[in-house]
Amino acid sequence: MSKGKQARFHVKSHEAVLKKGMMDYCITGKYSHFVAGDAVLTDERFYFGADLQTGEYLSFEFPLAQIYAVEAVGVPFFTRSMLVTTDEKQYRLNAFFVGRWVRAVRRAVEAAKEKQPNA
Repeated sequence: MSKGKQARFHVKSHEAVLKKGMMDYCITGKYSHFVAGDAVLTDERFYFGADLQTGEYLSFEFPLAQIYAVEAVGVPFFTRSMLVTTDEKQYRLNAFFVGRWVRAVRRAVEAAKEKQPNA
């Protein structure tokens, strides 16, 4: 599929963007193999998208209600990774000031779960 036809991130009319910035997604789950891209946290979902060297576009998104845990992992002040655990898999993302991302995602997850009926 051409880049022009691929789905890219769009904010829905009822969504609010809480945080966005550059992140690295660790494809293998290890710190050393990653792709650089952009992450967006809204009050409903988390999105990551990156242009690969092959010309393809890698993206994933998941609702905040599917997140079970968010934690900072790795060697402090060195690897700066955030581990997000959903009901499907774990995502390891690197960012400068990863603690700010961890706090923002945790707050957003708590708020999203409070909104859910019978949560």
